Amino acid sequence: MNADTGIDWISYLKICVGMMGMRPVDFWNISPREMYAAMSGFRSFHSAERDEPMTKDSLEEMMELYPD
Repeated sequence: MNADTGIDWISYLKICVGMMGMRPVDFWNISPREMYAAMSGFRSFHSAERDEPMTKDSLEEMMELYPD
């Protein structure tokens, strides 16, 4: 944690750039509120714990994004 701001920017940088694929320039220009929203969406999308099974449309969309 950074003593000046209370925000651990390095950890957030690792998540946003390393895991989410955000460009560094976009990371440094995003507001904390936007960053938290993006991380929440990323976590929800990639979570193995889903309330509902995947729909046919979701499967087809995933197949378009990640063709084999």
